[in-house]
Amino acid sequence: MAELIKLSILQFLIVIIAIVATSPAAGYNGGDHYFNETDTYFNQLILDIYVDETGKVLVTGYVDDINGLPFLKTAEYLYENDTKQLYALTNALTWKYADKWVLNFSTRDFYTEYHTVFYLPEDVKLLVSYSEGLEHFVTTFNESLVIDVQGYDIESPATTIEYQQPLGETGDKGVDSGFYISPSYLVFILALSILTLALIIVIVKQKRREDVRHAEELLVKRKEGKIEATPEMARVMETLTNRERAIVNALLKHNGEMTQADLRYETEIPKSSLTGILRSLERRKIIIKKEWGRTNVIELSEWFLLGR
Repeated sequence: MAELIKLSILQFLIVIIAIVATSPAAGYNGGDHYFNETDTYFNQLILDIYVDETGKVLVTGYVDDINGLPFLKTAEYLYENDTKQLYALTNALTWKYADKWVLNFSTRDFYTEYHTVFYLPEDVKLLVSYSEGLEHFVTTFNESLVIDVQGYDIESPATTIEYQQPLGETGDKGVDSGFYISPSYLVFILALSILTLALIIVIVKQKRREDVRHAEELLVKRKEGKIEATPEMARVMETLTNRERAIVNALLKHNGEMTQADLRYETEIPKSSLTGILRSLERRKIIIKKEWGRTNVIELSEWFLLGR
């Protein structure tokens, strides 16, 4: 049992490192149902579910659409859209009452192929119940009790496993401390935290470099008087009213920056109307308004100029 969990954790860490190295970010991204070569509906779920003596659950495998897995809302997990591979760590699937544990794995989707394999300590006593249309087989493997649940063309399948562990499994002298976490999971959580922190640092540094580069590009454009309407700007301007478009065109004509007073004279928009129009453009992040003496300086935003 312990060896299986350690192997799965090692695979999880290797996948995280590979994704961090090859992609900008990974996270919670729902997959889509897809069609196979014969253009028929196909939605598959194939998962291995490892349960330790403290109720922690490690879930690994493949699923076409994670939106049908409600337990992920409170889980730490990684889902790769391209490969449909899922790795998750959660304690939301199990709960304990008296000296018994209950594991409930339920889904909210239709699956053309459904296959879950549960791994529990070998010497537990258990009772298994499952949705209509599912079949289950119980075997032992490598000091684990293996419960194999399968089904085809099934709606919202669910499996409930009630089990009881020997007293020695719950803590010293049969007393359940309630706070025990196995060393393998401590290593896993620590490694996941370190990798997450490293990923955040990389993303923040990359964003700062991009911000500096964009600011430099904008400064050069303004100095050279080369601010011209781009296709991205044109798409934004198509959504504006005639007066809003007149203000943006005036700012482009004057290198992206004018005082509010000059803007009023240039566009011939009444002062009372201009204030409201500028407020609307500011809310949409098209302009930036800065105080300057008794008037304001109006600038086209970096978001608008650089299409960010």
